[in-house]
Amino acid sequence: MTIRAPKDFWSGLMFLTFAAVGLMAASGYSMGRGGRMGPGYFPLMLSIVLGVLGAILLLRSLVLTGEKVEPIQLRPLLTLVASVLIFGAMIPTLGLVISLSTVTLIAAFAGRDTRPKEAVMLSIVLTLLSVGIFVYALRLPLSVWPVF
Repeated sequence: MTIRAPKDFWSGLMFLTFAAVGLMAASGYSMGRGGRMGPGYFPLMLSIVLGVLGAILLLRSLVLTGEKVEPIQLRPLLTLVASVLIFGAMIPTLGLVISLSTVTLIAAFAGRDTRPKEAVMLSIVLTLLSVGIFVYALRLPLSVWPVF
């Protein structure tokens, strides 16, 4: 058999892997039943859906012609990983506003076509939304400004 749609093939394999991990995790919990679900019920159902989706994508990759997988770009990958690590290091002392705006600016430049004005606007909007949602709406105990 020839793989005609590599993107579908690898996506299907990824979904099947997630389904297998979910099934293993769910097997350690009690399932319950439909009217009285146990802690393993939702992971089991989600794993089944992921498995079916993965199987469909795998079969589709053998029948339909699709796009090839592009090579991995290291710059965006490393930039995003670095921004997550920087956020984790900054938030305890610098607070949500400074940490999130800095990390958003760093992550925005993972793409080659990002303009500085767009990155600044994205940073402002995401910071305001995050403070509004997490600090004021959900009342999470996050420091908004630096704590010294």
